[in-house]
This record gives sequence, structure tokens and C-alpha cells, in this order.
Amino acid sequence: MALAARDKKTLLTLIEQAQLVYLLSRYPKKQVLDDVGDAAKLEAGLEGMRLAAKELPARIKSDHALIPWDELAQKPDSPTVIREMAPMLAGEPEAAFFLRPEAPKERTARKTAKKQEPRKLVTAKARSAKRR
Repeated sequence: MALAARDKKTLLTLIEQAQLVYLLSRYPKKQVLDDVGDAAKLEAGLEGMRLAAKELPARIKSDHALIPWDELAQKPDSPTVIREMAPMLAGEPEAAFFLRPEAPKERTARKTAKKQEPRKLVTAKARSAKRR
């Protein structure tokens, strides 16, 4: 799918802002929010993501339904945005420097141990009866 120059620029902006948010999310939440500079960077990155997402054409949004576009303003999912959008800019020089967050590993349910029936209490009298 060929992208218009305006769409490429918007995607680059979206991915750049998503990378900033992703990197800040790798630190402990308290550490980021306690530092005024980091909190300002995080807020600026989130706002940049929101604005860039609004400017994307509906065609791109419909092709990448895995990203919750409507919820992006409330709860940004920056690793998913980076994973989904980066391949669209594969031929661009800037793409060489994109972060590549790994997809989360699927958690498998632990196998429940087969319930064993409770042991019956065997008394000395019962043991002696068995021996006979």
C-alpha cells in the first residue's frame, strides 16, 4: 500500500511519540511521575500521539484494527502502535532507528493437579485384619 507524503509524515510523528512514551513506560511509574521533566515529556508524548492519531486517514485506521484508535486518547498502547505501524515505513531512512518492542508472550494456564481422593485412615486393627 503506497502512502502519501502527508500520511508518511503523520506516521513518523506518531511512531516517534509512541517510542518516547514506550521508553518512559519502561521505568518505574513513581520515578517518572515524581520527576517534573520526565512527567512533562510523557505528557507531551501522549499529546503528540493523540494529535498524530487524529490526523491519520480512516483507511490506515481500518487496516490496523488491532490498535484501539478510539481509546488511544485515554489509554495509549505504544508498543502495539510501534509494532503495527513501523512496517508501513520500512523503506524510510528513519525506520532503521525505530524501536522493536517484542510482542507479549501468551500466558498459558497452569495445569491443575489432578485432585487426589483423601487417604483413608488405616488403623492398626485394620492392618492386622488385612494380614490374616
